[in-house]
Amino acid sequence: MKNLSFVLCLAILVASISSPSIAQMGAAGSDPASKAMEKLMALMKKSSFSAKAVMNISGKQKMPEMSFDFMVSNGRTRMELDMGAMMSAAGGGAAGMPAMGKMITVSLPDAKKIYQIMPAMKGYAELAIPESTAAKAEATKIDRKVEGTETVDGHPCEKVSNTVTAPDGKTGVIVTWEAKDLGGMPIKTEMQTPEGKITMTFKNIKTDKLADSLFQ
Repeated sequence: MKNLSFVLCLAILVASISSPSIAQMGAAGSDPASKAMEKLMALMKKSSFSAKAVMNISGKQKMPEMSFDFMVSNGRTRMELDMGAMMSAAGGGAAGMPAMGKMITVSLPDAKKIYQIMPAMKGYAELAIPESTAAKAEATKIDRKVEGTETVDGHPCEKVSNTVTAPDGKTGVIVTWEAKDLGGMPIKTEMQTPEGKITMTFKNIKTDKLADSLFQ
């Protein structure tokens, strides 16, 4: 169950930074490395794209690979995650899991709302984004150091080491691969957490305009 809780926290963190649900499920966002991810995801929200996100976790405990659809437009994000497949792979038990279907998480910073929608179960939850989240992200400092160049999924990238200092003085490091042909968008991230190394890569990136209905 610990594996399942951690995987759930990571998945939701990608789409709904610092939402109340994360605090309720566990401390995935409390360590310096997760603070680094929060800051970089806030910067990424300035982009507009859709992609398949692939996340791998390597550590003491074996974690299943996660993949989900991720969309960003004008600061809004949408994530679609197959809960049944993910929870079964994470050891949450197979009984009844496929019936859960997708969980869709839509984050609307301007409205200070996050919606978690379960179409197969005909239910949803509305969560408030805390006022302090944006202020904390702005107060977080990032020192960048370019380590070299690499190609990721066909995109020429700068490999950058980002040292992140939170308002409380705690630091963390996250490595990003920033695509030169996509305006410097970080298409791969890597960070170390107490649970192990987390690597997330965006694949099949499309920069076409996204319909507003996806975020309503």
